[in-house]
Amino acid sequence: MLGYKQEFKRDFSFIGLWSLVSSELAVLPGVAGTIWYTMGYCGLVGMTWGWLVGAVMGQPLVYALAELSSAYPTSGGLYYWAFMTASTRYKKLSCYVVAWSMIISTPLSCCSITYSAAQMLIAMAQLAYPNYLAEVWHVYLVYVAMMFFSYLIICLPTKYVSWFNIWATALGIVVLIVTTILLPAMANELNSGKEIFTSLYNQTGWPSGWAFCMTFLSATWTLSGYDVAAHVAEETSHAAITVPRAMVWSTWSSAALGFIYLISLALCATDIDALMANPLGQPIGTLTANIVGQKAGVALLAINFFAQFGCGVAFFVAASRIFFAYSRDKALPFSDWLSKIDKRTHTPNNASLVVFVMSTAFGAISIGSDTAFEAFFSGSTLAGQISYILPVLGRCLYEDNPHYAPGPYNLGRWSKTIRWMAVAWNFFIMPLVSFPDYPMPAPADMNWAVVVYIPFQILAMFYWWFWGYKTFTGPRHNFGTKSANDSQAELEDEKEK
Repeated sequence: MLGYKQEFKRDFSFIGLWSLVSSELAVLPGVAGTIWYTMGYCGLVGMTWGWLVGAVMGQPLVYALAELSSAYPTSGGLYYWAFMTASTRYKKLSCYVVAWSMIISTPLSCCSITYSAAQMLIAMAQLAYPNYLAEVWHVYLVYVAMMFFSYLIICLPTKYVSWFNIWATALGIVVLIVTTILLPAMANELNSGKEIFTSLYNQTGWPSGWAFCMTFLSATWTLSGYDVAAHVAEETSHAAITVPRAMVWSTWSSAALGFIYLISLALCATDIDALMANPLGQPIGTLTANIVGQKAGVALLAINFFAQFGCGVAFFVAASRIFFAYSRDKALPFSDWLSKIDKRTHTPNNASLVVFVMSTAFGAISIGSDTAFEAFFSGSTLAGQISYILPVLGRCLYEDNPHYAPGPYNLGRWSKTIRWMAVAWNFFIMPLVSFPDYPMPAPADMNWAVVVYIPFQILAMFYWWFWGYKTFTGPRHNFGTKSANDSQAELEDEKEK
């Protein structure tokens, strides 16, 4: 289909794919890792309204990309969609920018999630053993071990990866529900229902309106990564229906669970200053330990850690499939080797190995400079937003594309409105992603997203103007001699049948 021969086994069902996406969204660790944006920016209001607004307003982009995933169910995902939705003049350039943005974004997101989980494990050790003095290199060693285990898991046949994500997602949801009920039930003091929706505590120095807008980043960051469903489309049964449904259902269910969980936390967060100033750097971990006791708190954090590890595995899956898809289209060096599929497991193990090596190298930056390490992750967030919006923008600007045929999952007459809503919201979010936490920040507190992403993309564009535009043709197919547009016509015929 779409000009590519079938090289994978289609072992992902809807439940397996929904679990994979939900593992990548990972509400439990996602909320914990972004609590600085909600509680830290606007207090209780940020935890409730900030999450709710950010989650709901992000949904048009999910629907717009889900529609494209139904029309073009291929592992290339965003990269392929950017090529197919843009006008003839700009399709190669759009595809190229998205490709390199994804190469920045997805592996670094995998690093970020896994490194955060390593920090959580070290925090648990400090809770259990108060005399333990953690060093940065301790976190790095844990991080490397986790990346290695992630690599081993995704080199297994697809059905085992699917089972792992089903169990990881189920465990995460059970623990989230138990924690949501347990914390308010055991807390000695609770905020009132009115307080959690009206108490605004701005700790940033920004005007309160802007600080509230910054709280949207928690939901934006946590509920991103759903495009992993598209990157395993060639491993999914009935992909044109299953992939978009998994994207939409997982984001809505994760948004709802996150909102309920944050209400529970807001009820219990009676001393925000103390939680934000805790030496472990884990406000939710401290809150949990204060309420249920140290041992129970460590146990809950341990399960939270496992959920975050599952999230890292899901990002690793996405990164490996992205490298495979781009190599299959001859867009990366050593493409022939990178695009090989293991004959026993039917998975792209060479691409997975490259992601592991890159992730290990990026993680080593944390030992030398925490600021530089965080800068790369800030840049990856901006790169991800750009790669998400370009295919949708191409569809908006080239409405009369003669080669576009909607898939079985489409938005009908609401499609155009939802696409433009997605574009408008994304252009609003991108400056937020690039803002520092406080006005006039020191270098260590600066947001380096633009500084990291723009030079990288400038180098990529120099490569494009002097060489890439001559050799880079976008998706190249390995089944017959079809072009991308010919393959779309073939897909349209299949849908009519």
